[in-house]
Amino acid sequence: MPDHPDSTRFQRLFEQAPEAQLVLNRAGHVVAANQAASRLLGYAQDELTGGIHITTIDLEATQADVDRAHGQPDERLPARFETRYRRRDGAEFPAEININAIHTGEDIEVLATVRDITRQQQSEQALHELETQLSATIRHAPLLLFGLGPDGVFTLSEGAALHSLGLQPGEVVGQDARLLYADHPAILSAIDRALEGEQFQSEVKVGDSHFAISWMPMEVAQSFQPGVLGVAWDITSLRAAEASTASERDRLLTTLHSISDGVLTADTTGRLTYLNPSARDLLGVDATAVQGQRLDELLELEDTHTGHRVMNPVTQCLETGMTLESPERVLRRPDGAARVVRLLVSPLRRPDHHSEGVVVVLHDHTELWRMTQQLNHQATHDELTGLCNRREFERRLDEALRTLEEGDTPHALFYMDLDQFKIINDTCGHQAGDALLRELADLLPAHIRDSDTLARLGGDEFGLLLRHCPVERAEAIGNKLLATAQGLRFSWEGRRFDVGMSIGLVPIEGPGQNLPEVLSQADSACYVAKDLGRNRLYTWKPSDQILRRRHGEMEWVGRLRAALEEARFVAYAQPVKPLNGADLPLDHVEILLRLHGEDGTLITPGAFIPAAERYHLMPEIDRHVVELVFRQLADHRDRNPHHAPVVVSINLSGQSLAQDGMLEFITSRMSQFRIQAQQIIFEVTETAAISHHDRAQGLIRALRYMGCRFSLDDFGSGLSSFGYLKNLPVDFLKVDGSFVRDIATNAVDAAMVTAIHRVGHVLGLRTIAECVESEETMHHLREIGLDFVQGYHLAKPIPLTDHLAALASQGNTDNQA
Repeated sequence: MPDHPDSTRFQRLFEQAPEAQLVLNRAGHVVAANQAASRLLGYAQDELTGGIHITTIDLEATQADVDRAHGQPDERLPARFETRYRRRDGAEFPAEININAIHTGEDIEVLATVRDITRQQQSEQALHELETQLSATIRHAPLLLFGLGPDGVFTLSEGAALHSLGLQPGEVVGQDARLLYADHPAILSAIDRALEGEQFQSEVKVGDSHFAISWMPMEVAQSFQPGVLGVAWDITSLRAAEASTASERDRLLTTLHSISDGVLTADTTGRLTYLNPSARDLLGVDATAVQGQRLDELLELEDTHTGHRVMNPVTQCLETGMTLESPERVLRRPDGAARVVRLLVSPLRRPDHHSEGVVVVLHDHTELWRMTQQLNHQATHDELTGLCNRREFERRLDEALRTLEEGDTPHALFYMDLDQFKIINDTCGHQAGDALLRELADLLPAHIRDSDTLARLGGDEFGLLLRHCPVERAEAIGNKLLATAQGLRFSWEGRRFDVGMSIGLVPIEGPGQNLPEVLSQADSACYVAKDLGRNRLYTWKPSDQILRRRHGEMEWVGRLRAALEEARFVAYAQPVKPLNGADLPLDHVEILLRLHGEDGTLITPGAFIPAAERYHLMPEIDRHVVELVFRQLADHRDRNPHHAPVVVSINLSGQSLAQDGMLEFITSRMSQFRIQAQQIIFEVTETAAISHHDRAQGLIRALRYMGCRFSLDDFGSGLSSFGYLKNLPVDFLKVDGSFVRDIATNAVDAAMVTAIHRVGHVLGLRTIAECVESEETMHHLREIGLDFVQGYHLAKPIPLTDHLAALASQGNTDNQA
C-alpha cells in the first residue's frame, strides 16, 4: 500500500469496501487486495499480493493494457469495461471493472473495482427471451398492433392481420400515418382524436378489409409527449357474414364483436408459458397458478353434439408443426363451467426455424352458439306446443324415406286431425283451442318412443313418424292414441268437451315412395277416417277404392287453384223458356260453369265440384263466376246500349251463403259494373239453404231488398222440403231434375212435380222444371201448369259470350227485365 498522509484511513476504507478491489503496480502485479476480492476470486489475500499478475485472473487483460493505463493516467483513467475473470478453482464469470489512478508521490498505481455481473446478464437474457416470445405471439395472433408517435409517425407495426393489408411486420415503421392514409378521412379523424388523448373504439375500412380498432393514448418514454397505441382486429369475415344473414343474427354478431380473443403460448413440451387477461377470464383461472401446466390438461375439449372428449389440437400442432383450426368445441373449465370456443393453434418458431412451442387463439362462441341453438330450435319446432314443426317433420320423414333405399326396415306415418277442435275454438275462443293443443301435445308422447317424431303440422293437425315400425305395431299404437284423445275431458271456464281424433296411417315399406306422395296418402286416409264416422284409424292401401277417389279429389285442389289463377273457367248459358204464357223475359239464361283443362278439353262441373266443395274452394269459384258474368254483362250493355238487359241465374253454393263478406262482395261488384239488381237471379240448392238456414236467410233478404231475385234449386230432393219452404224468402222453385226426366212414364214423379208446383203457387212462387229432354215431357209439364222450362230439348248450353253476341246480332231490344 502507498505511503500517504491518509494511508491509515484509506487502508480502513479499502478493507471494508463491499465490492472486490485490487491495487496493481506498473508491472501489472497485484500489490493489495481486500477481503471482498478474496471472497470473489477464491484466493487468500496473501496469495493475491504474493506476485499474481493481473492476466492470471483477467482472461482478457494484457501487459500492454497495464502499460497504457500507467502511461497516461490522466487521459485514460478513470475507465469502465466488461471482461471475464477466473477464480482460483478455474471457474469463469463475467465481470464489470472500474479502474482509477492512485498517485503515490512520483509513482502511479491502479485501483481496480471488480463486480460479478453473472445475474445481471442472466436477467437481461431472460428479458430478451420474453420479448421474443411476446413478439411471436403478436405476430401469430389475428390482430394488428401499432404505435404512433406524437407526430403521427408509425413507431410499431406487428400482427398477423398486416397480411390482409399486403404489409409485413414493421414495414410502415417510420412512415407518417396521415400521409399513408390521406384518402381515409375516418382514419385521419381517429388519429387526431387519439393524439389529443382520447381513448375510444372505432371501425374503419381499408381496401376490402374491415377493422375494429381500440385507440389508447400512451406516454413516449424519451419525451413524455402523447403518443398512440392501437389494437386492430380484422373483422372482414364478420362483415361479409352480416351482409348475407337475417336481422336476427345481426344482434348475435354485434355481441360477438365485443368479445376479445384469448391468447396463450406454450413451450415445446406443451406447457403454458403465457396467457393474456381474456384467456384468463375465459378459462376462469389464476394466471400464476397455471403457469407451467400442460395445455392438453388446461384446455379440456368436448364435442358440442356428443359431449365426448376430443383430441386437443395443441398436441397435434406440436406433433405435426402445422397450423390447425378446430370447429366449435365445448371448453370445460377447471371450475366445471363450460364455454363454446373455436381454436386456432399455430407453431412458434425461432428465426432458425426451430420450434419454440405454440400459440393458441381462443374465439369465444358461447353466446353465438347458444343463440344459434335457440334459433335452430325455433326454426324446427312449433312455438305453441314445443313439438317439431311441419318443416322439420318433413325433413325427418324424407330422411326416413331415403333409408329405405338403403334397405332399412319399414316405418309408419300418421296424419292426425282433431274431430271437435272447431267446436271448441268457435265456442270458447282461440285461447281454449291453444290450451287443448298444448294438453294433447303433453299426453300423446307417452305412447311413442324417443326415436319417433311427433309434430304439429298446422291448426289442429298432427303428424307422427314411427321409425322401424311394422304396420301391425303402428295400428296398435294408433289405437292407444285414439283412446288417449277420446279419454281427454277438456274443461274450459266450467264447460267440458269431449275430444276425438281421426288418424290416417300410411305404411312406409319400400323404395319408390316419396315425400309428397306419402303425405297426400296420409291426408286422404285421415279424411276417410272422418267420413266413416270420426275417432277412428284408417290404413292406406294401394288398392283401396275409397282412397283412390279421395286422392283424385285432392289432385283437383291444385288444378282448381291453377284454373282460378289462369282464368280458365268459362261461363256457359242455357235459356230458361216460359211455359203457359209466363211473363219471365225471353232473354233469361242460367249460368252453367265449364272448365278448360290443361290440355284444352272442356270439363263439366260434375268432375270438379265435389272436390271444390270438400276442400272449401266453392266461395272462391263463386266469386270468380260472379265477377266474370258481371263483366261480360257490362261489356254487352256498353256495346249495345239500346238492347234490353239480359236476366241471368247464377248459382251460389252453401259455403258461399255461410261465408262472411259474400254479401259485400256481390254488392260491390254490382256497383263496380253497374249491374241492375233486376237482372240477377241467384240460385241456391234446397240442401244449402237448409244447412245454412240462418245465414242464407240473411243474405237472401238483403239482396232481395236491393231487387235481386232467388230461385230454390233441386227442390224436392230433401225430406223436409215443404216444412222449410214457407220460411225461405225465394221467388222461384226449380223442381229437381230427377223427378222431371221420367214424368211421362213414372206416376210417382208426376205426382211429386204436381205437388211441388201447387205448393209453390199457393206460396206465390213461380215454378221451373229443369232437365227437359223431350217433347213428351214438355206436354206433361204444360198440363200440370209449370211456369218455365229448361233443358236440352229447348237448347244446349253455349258460352255466355256467344249467347250475348247472338242477341246483339238479332237486334233484340223489346224484352223486358
